[in-house]
Amino acid sequence: MNTEGAQRLRIAAAWTGPLFAVVLFTGWGLVAGMILPPWHPQDGPTQVVASYQGDIGRIRVGMVLLMVAALLAIPFTAALCHQLRELEGRTGILTWTAGLGGAALMCLTFYPATFWLVAAYRPNRSPELIQLINDVAWLQFVGGVTIFLALPIAVMLASFLDKRPYAVFPRWLGYYSLWVMLLVIPDQLVFFFHDGPFAWNGLFGLWIPAVSFGSWFFVVFVVLRRAESVGRQRVVPMDVAVGVS
Repeated sequence: MNTEGAQRLRIAAAWTGPLFAVVLFTGWGLVAGMILPPWHPQDGPTQVVASYQGDIGRIRVGMVLLMVAALLAIPFTAALCHQLRELEGRTGILTWTAGLGGAALMCLTFYPATFWLVAAYRPNRSPELIQLINDVAWLQFVGGVTIFLALPIAVMLASFLDKRPYAVFPRWLGYYSLWVMLLVIPDQLVFFFHDGPFAWNGLFGLWIPAVSFGSWFFVVFVVLRRAESVGRQRVVPMDVAVGVS
């Protein structure tokens, strides 16, 4: 593949970042109706079953879209890893961290969708069993988002270490990624609360982490797109730029 074709491919891969966020929130939140309003963790088995039976078609379509979003996480991660590898001069710690974080993000998106689909597949099952499957999906999808933090951690470190004359990862991106991590971490408290701001439908359990999570893909896309548009992928690696042999 020639240089121009490779660059176009990287730009296309960068676009899948914001597309991932759009498809994820569209499928899960709007089509499946799980975020407006979000399902309540205090709902009993009968209420959970009623939620599935009332919108079973929407849930199935929304979860299929969520599985498509999981696919989109892969090329975006590849585009990010390409720039990290250019920074490190080899496939180093930052590249591996981001790559494994992207793979984990794919799983985090894909498997809760399958759980919701399993619950919707036979809505006449025992209400307690459907409630159990629903809890597994919600708690993994919302509470497990910290595994995604491998991506902003890699970007944050790259931003602080990128000393090249035309740094692909600007320093402000490092501070932004740090704030995203700090805003997402409180969602770990969803495992301890059934109601209030730290439950899976609360301000700190869902809304702030969700907005922070989604916005990160748009911001990183802008950085990746700008890097490709000015040809910054050709600058010298980090170890050469700082004079390390």
